[in-house]
Amino acid sequence: MKRIDAEKSNEYLKKILSFHSYSNYFGQSFDAGDRYLETEHTFILAKPSDNFYRLFLSSNDREEAIALLKSMKGINVINLPSKKEINGWVQFMADALYENIAIYERYFYNEFWQGGTLDQINFAKPDQVGKIYDLLYGHEGFSLYTDYLPSKEELNQLIEDGFIIVNKSSGLLTGALLFKIEGKKCYLRAWIDKNHKEGSKLLFDIHTIMREKGITYAYLWVNSENKRVKSMHQFLGAKPDGLKDYTFIKR
Repeated sequence: MKRIDAEKSNEYLKKILSFHSYSNYFGQSFDAGDRYLETEHTFILAKPSDNFYRLFLSSNDREEAIALLKSMKGINVINLPSKKEINGWVQFMADALYENIAIYERYFYNEFWQGGTLDQINFAKPDQVGKIYDLLYGHEGFSLYTDYLPSKEELNQLIEDGFIIVNKSSGLLTGALLFKIEGKKCYLRAWIDKNHKEGSKLLFDIHTIMREKGITYAYLWVNSENKRVKSMHQFLGAKPDGLKDYTFIKR
């Protein structure tokens, strides 16, 4: 694979957008460290993430695309977001030797719980980065391949921006909820809490934050098999919008 040259971003984009038959590209940037494969009918953008590449494909040639995907070494992950059935893609990915490891559903809020005050909320502090990192990466329900877990550098930035809240029990950190606010929109990125008595506190806390900040729309992704988390969000008013994200991997 070749290294991406950021100065050629428009050239790459023009080629990607010219291929329509098979594509999971939806506006990704071309960053330093990214790599790519390019032929007359196919463009594959490979973004490094920990020990694997996350791939964004655009091609007009089915057999060529399958051959290129097969040829790529190491662990490679492809995400296919769609509101429609993806039967054609399922066969395409199987032919390229990729297996489906998860399906995530997008839920949204446009109304928020009317309770709580900001002074009841614990915002994360810089000296808690290590413990939050261990909570996220030590939880068997999370996966590097499906959950876009943050690095310690990202965690530091989120704390600096005020986008992580935490829960404690007997002085020990038991939970964290990561989010990001842009204008009137909020993305609920990750939530974990091992507090057996107040395990849902952070979910109510983020509703308080969103209400006080005047948020009008919030969204999150949840594993389709995680019935417990889906039911908790549904209890507070979240609804699925029909978009699903299918994750495929070739090891």
